[in-house]
Formats: sequence, C-alpha cells, structure tokens
Amino acid sequence: MSEIRKKAMTRLVLCAVALVASIIFSVLLLNGTFDGQTGGSQPASGDTISSSAPAEGVDDPTADSFTAESASAEEVPAEPEATPEPTPEPTPVPEYEGLSVQPTTYYNEGEQPTYTVTDGNNLNMRGGPGTDYDKIGQVPASTGVTALGTNEDGSWVVVNYNGTYGWLKTEFLNG
Repeated sequence: MSEIRKKAMTRLVLCAVALVASIIFSVLLLNGTFDGQTGGSQPASGDTISSSAPAEGVDDPTADSFTAESASAEEVPAEPEATPEPTPEPTPVPEYEGLSVQPTTYYNEGEQPTYTVTDGNNLNMRGGPGTDYDKIGQVPASTGVTALGTNEDGSWVVVNYNGTYGWLKTEFLNG
C-alpha cells in the first residue's frame, strides 16, 4: 500500500469512529441518560432506560432546543423568603385637656413648627379655633410657642403655654 492510501484509510477510520461516537452521544442525550459530566452515573447492568419518561423539570423532552443539561444549568436560585414588615401600631391621637375643639391635624414630635407671638400683642388662648370660644389664658408678646396641632385650614394652632393647652390665631404669630 502506498503512503497516501495509508493516510487516507487512517483518516477514513477516524471519521467513522467520530461519526459512531456522535450517534451514540446523540441517542444518550435524547434519552436523557447522559448527564454531560465526567464521572456521571451510568445505569447498572439490568437497569432499563425508558425513552418515554420525561427528564426532571422538563415539560417537553422532544423539543428541538432542549438539552437535559440546560434545564439544571439555567435554574434560577430561589429568592430567600422576605421577612414581613411588622405592622406599625397606630399612634394614639393625643387629647388636649381643657379644649372645646381638638385639632384636625397633629404634628409629630420633631416636626412641630415654632412661632413667636408678635410684638405689642398679648395673645388670648382660646378653647377652640375662633374668637367665639372661651378665653382660657394669655400668651405675652414676643413669647416663643410650639404648635402641637392645627385646625383644617391652618389659621389656628394648638399650643401648650405654662401647662395650659389653647388655640392661638396664626395671624398674630411669626413663624
């Protein structure tokens, strides 16, 4: 045999071996028995391989684009369970003693606006947001006060002056 024929025969045999190996690999892959990893488990002698059993996690094992390995390799890890946020207890609405009318808006601690009574005016504190309510105290001119709440339109505020709660008209306060 010539040297060229020997090389051609060798190449032909190698191609035939590669073709047979490809066919065997394809059959194993389609049957779902090939795990694609070295050292993977092989069926024991006497075990039968069923081609009708779908691979785990696969809806249609006959789909053209499916491979058994892609199902496990592309699994998205489960998100950890979120701890539910505790339901906050409703903040009790304060009730200011001595007032005929309670405020419609309450300011949170740290968000309470401060005011100063205008110069030249001693301001009457009232039991409600209006001059028709009883006078329950008086705040001297230039005195600083902190608003605890307000009426609906913000024209009157509730303050605590010397331990007494009362309503002051915002028109006579500097903010």
